[in-house]
Amino acid sequence: MATKISKAGFFFLAFLILLSGCATRWQIDGLKRELQESNQRLEDRTAQLDSLLREQMELTNRLRADLASTLGGMDERMGIVESKLEDLGHRFPELYQKIDLVKQQVSKKDTGKASDTSKALINVDPKQLYDAAYLDLTKGKYDLAITGFSNYLKYFPETEQADNAQYWLGECYYAKKNYTRAAIEFHKVLENYSTGDKVPSALYKLGLSLLELKSAGEANKYFEELINNYPNTQEAKLAKEKLKKTKS
Repeated sequence: MATKISKAGFFFLAFLILLSGCATRWQIDGLKRELQESNQRLEDRTAQLDSLLREQMELTNRLRADLASTLGGMDERMGIVESKLEDLGHRFPELYQKIDLVKQQVSKKDTGKASDTSKALINVDPKQLYDAAYLDLTKGKYDLAITGFSNYLKYFPETEQADNAQYWLGECYYAKKNYTRAAIEFHKVLENYSTGDKVPSALYKLGLSLLELKSAGEANKYFEELINNYPNTQEAKLAKEKLKKTKS
């Protein structure tokens, strides 16, 4: 930042010019004006820089405040999520205990005990039973998921999630590479839940199961049914690709 020339320095400079005999008063006045103008420009520039610095500091402070507010909100949301997960962690063991009790009772052949099993399952919330089976599926615990979805379909076959349970049961067998049983379960979606939203997926996976069983002709029939009846679905697009490969 430049330093202004003092009056004493200016007069000293002017005195030197007079002594040298090289300047008139008009020249000295002109030099004085130039120095004053130069000082004014420096002051204006300094004021501009100070203003920019203040704006920058204000912007930095606002950004810090916004960041702190955002981080605080994230911490709050994370706390809510952790609380919900902890709550689920407490609820699932209780549900598994009920399911284990049901499994033990199902294995008994006595008619009276089988009746008690039915009552035990009826006391289980259908959504909890479905969610537990689906959780087993996502974790790769296919045998547990098969038991869960099978029990769900046995005791709650008319619920809104029944067609989903039937479809995921087929997916469990497909993941276990038991393609014969997978085809049977996928076909049950078509038989029992023909108006459900899982029909396109069931048709496609039924076709894939039949391809694995070396029954390309039968598989193509289901692919064609899917394409004709549900042409705008993602499954129909995949079925077209499969048809090209099997017919090429």
